[in-house]
Amino acid sequence: MAGTGKAHLRDPEQTLLRAEDLVVEFPLGAGGAKVHAVSGISIDLVEGETLGLVGESGCGKSTTGKAIMAIPKPTSGSIKLDQVELTTLDDESLRRTRPVLQMIFQDPISALNPRRTVRDIIAEPLVVWWEEEEGRPPTSAWLEAYGRVFSRVAAQVIRPMVPLLTLLLVAFVLWVTSEAAEDRAWEGALGWTQVPAMIIGFPSLAAVGVIGSILGSMGLIWLALAVMVPFGVMSKVLGKVSPAVGLLAAAFATAVTLFMIWRTWNSFAGTAAWVGRAFVIAIALPVVVWFLASLLKPARAGATGVALALVAVLMLEVFYVSGLDGVPKLGAFVLAAAIDIVLFRLVRKQAGLRAAELRARAEPKVREMLETVGINPDTSLDRKPYEFSGGQAQRLSIARALILDPKVIICDEPVSALDVSVQAQILNLLEEMKARYGLTLVFIAHDLAVVKNVSDRVAVMYLGKICEVARPDELFANPAHPYSHLLLSAIPHPDPLIEAHVTQVAADLPSPVNPPSGCRFRTRCPLAQERCASEEPVIREVAPEQFVACHFPLVGEAAQ
Repeated sequence: MAGTGKAHLRDPEQTLLRAEDLVVEFPLGAGGAKVHAVSGISIDLVEGETLGLVGESGCGKSTTGKAIMAIPKPTSGSIKLDQVELTTLDDESLRRTRPVLQMIFQDPISALNPRRTVRDIIAEPLVVWWEEEEGRPPTSAWLEAYGRVFSRVAAQVIRPMVPLLTLLLVAFVLWVTSEAAEDRAWEGALGWTQVPAMIIGFPSLAAVGVIGSILGSMGLIWLALAVMVPFGVMSKVLGKVSPAVGLLAAAFATAVTLFMIWRTWNSFAGTAAWVGRAFVIAIALPVVVWFLASLLKPARAGATGVALALVAVLMLEVFYVSGLDGVPKLGAFVLAAAIDIVLFRLVRKQAGLRAAELRARAEPKVREMLETVGINPDTSLDRKPYEFSGGQAQRLSIARALILDPKVIICDEPVSALDVSVQAQILNLLEEMKARYGLTLVFIAHDLAVVKNVSDRVAVMYLGKICEVARPDELFANPAHPYSHLLLSAIPHPDPLIEAHVTQVAADLPSPVNPPSGCRFRTRCPLAQERCASEEPVIREVAPEQFVACHFPLVGEAAQ
């Protein structure tokens, strides 16, 4: 069955979403083995179409859908959305495609945060993208970019740590042995352990120190960026602050940091002095730089200057509370607590006003989406997801996916955990949404009967490969691949008087770690021959708009 080829793909200019030679592999342990979850499949969708992906559990359906969403990114292959290649986009550019490409996950209860209200869950995508449109703080983008670099460097640098730590352990054991020899008069027998302990231990210790220094330095930079991120959003918390007030606040913060450097410069001795001074300078430097930048452009100060001033006040509190004794210390502590309470209430009030503003702004759209999916907003906005049934929770997931007006929605088995009657409601709802909003759907399921009712085209998968692509009516009437025939024969018939005819196949599903050669379905196929083991079938058209990857299809000239 394992089919390669692209005969079933249509003109690239006509397709909205197109994946070619998609491969997704997962490493398995340290031996180099891999799980071949998706192995070179190609699919496409025309705008307004529904593609059904169907197959047994473990065939790679959900992995394909997640790979299109880049969660995780595919191992190789091409994915184009509106002629834009998604696999070559950086993380920030890929993030900006999220409003266009959404996903409905398989388990609605797990996909919804149980601690948040429906109002906040549905509105969150809107709020996130409003923040984007209004200007994302540069420090936030810097933090994300640096975090990706840090993760990649750490992954490479930590790798040699395992053998080095093993060598250090050996050196430590040898050193302990040599010390024991000196203490217990065994020096003649065990004294030789000192030399290998030094030969192994000192270079290993130096290498670990260098690696640790690299990671520590990068970690401190990352921490400094993380500390600066909140200042980039202070204007949204504190509201509009005049440049004059912001500049005055920035000047106060700078004065406090310089004062702290002066008072602590000689507080330490020896190596600790240099470490302490470097730490204080590292804290003061961003504040001084910000103040100088604010002098050049006072509009930059604003709420960020006020935030720096608040931090400076806290620094003074800590310094004086820790440096006093007796009654003065108690008085400073009480005064500091009073100041902190006032500051906390101010920031909390401003943050509450900001949240209320965003909530009021999003509520009309949230209500519209809830009404669209058949949930009464008057009784549901302030409830939590666990207060809803499975079908209602799936409707909430659909509303969240729709609120950003996407073009493509990937439905990952959206009805598999629901009762039959609820399944029908969700399927009808998806059809209504598709017609109303002009959606293009990838509908993933293992139930062919469900897929037939919602799909314009069906792709049957087996063990990470495409075996057949056809219109649903044609697939049900005349399946061309033995595996498709097997799936259809397993569908229960509502008439108990009709005798079931299920094709007998081998029960064991091959492992995706070591899939069969040639056609992957040959180990279970009743029509398998010697050619199936040595030659992988190529997808070809055996009937109008019916494509199959099989050497001996059930439809077409080869079936005669």
